[in-house]
Amino acid sequence: MTSSTPTQYRYSSQSLESLSSVISVERFGTYLRHASGDRRRAMRLYARNVALGGAFHGPLQTLEVVLRNAVHDTLAARFNDRWFEDASLLEENEVRSVVRATEKLEMPWTAGQVVAELNFGFWVALFARRYEERLWRTELHLLFAPKQNRKELHNQLNRLRTLRNRIAHHEPIFQRDLATDYKKILWILDMLSPEAAKWTDHHSRVYEVLDTNPSRITRF
Repeated sequence: MTSSTPTQYRYSSQSLESLSSVISVERFGTYLRHASGDRRRAMRLYARNVALGGAFHGPLQTLEVVLRNAVHDTLAARFNDRWFEDASLLEENEVRSVVRATEKLEMPWTAGQVVAELNFGFWVALFARRYEERLWRTELHLLFAPKQNRKELHNQLNRLRTLRNRIAHHEPIFQRDLATDYKKILWILDMLSPEAAKWTDHHSRVYEVLDTNPSRITRF
């Protein structure tokens, strides 16, 4: 059984050398430069980065699920629940994404399985300029109240997609304006589902981790 009390960890020259080598010199270098060459500070900053990634996982997951379901429900009501197979609706990149998604699924697959398989980039792309006339003006703008500027909304979604991908690939995020990123998550969620926004904010640890000094991060 594991203890609920954080295990005391003490940095030593040997442990810092070992940790920096297994993280990789190149990856650890980002933190080392930010810490002015102090390995202990750099390792604490690395721990904070991991904690921040963990804190953002839930809000980003909720945003992705709520967004894709809202888009799917809207387009399914307008066309049918397999709208993503209609090549006249999608550009080549998104058509390829659908093909890749369906190839991963066992036949016969359901529309819900395809929706879940398509990545966040696919859903964000539907708000790009190339879909202004085809999807935004006809259907997708109805998801957001008050009325939103498509370009600004796409820029914000794309910024959050980048954050999500950096976390997924274990890249540094600590230098971003993460407080603003979090506010944007809640802003978009609130337009799609005020209840989901409140639920997410209630359970979120983002501000808690942001307000914690790197030297006091004890758990991810």
